[in-house]
Amino acid sequence: MTALLILALPIVLLAQEIKVYAIVTGKVLKVYVKEGEKVRKGQLLMEIDPSLYLAERKRLLGKKAEIKARLWKAERDYRRLKELFDRDLLAETRLEDQKIRYDTLKAQIDQVDGELMRVETLISYTKIYAPVDGVIKRILAPEGSYVNGRLQPQVVILISR
Repeated sequence: MTALLILALPIVLLAQEIKVYAIVTGKVLKVYVKEGEKVRKGQLLMEIDPSLYLAERKRLLGKKAEIKARLWKAERDYRRLKELFDRDLLAETRLEDQKIRYDTLKAQIDQVDGELMRVETLISYTKIYAPVDGVIKRILAPEGSYVNGRLQPQVVILISR
């Protein structure tokens, strides 16, 4: 009879270092954790001042309102010119020019909407959350310091697993 030999080998999990990045620019308003503290995935670690991005959002909303007002006028003028054109009282090129103005303004609103989406995303990035469960190994950007993650993502916290 053959004996079956089972060896129980210990499984060693190597500690892994996770870098947490800031990809926005601003002053670190609050660090919610301390070095050596255990954190859970999704836990708020740090908050960066969103003022730059909030101001940009406000500027873009103003720009969008201005374009919408010009769009309303362009649409109204187009309808009036279309009536004249339909009665053979206006050259087609004049109507086409007005249609181009209208379409250009619509495209500008789409561009502003895209910029607003980008800024909203950056605003959400001013709150940094733990990507994994772990222990805070090192805080590299303490409260009051400035981060500039727009040029290149900046490591702000190290978590060990």
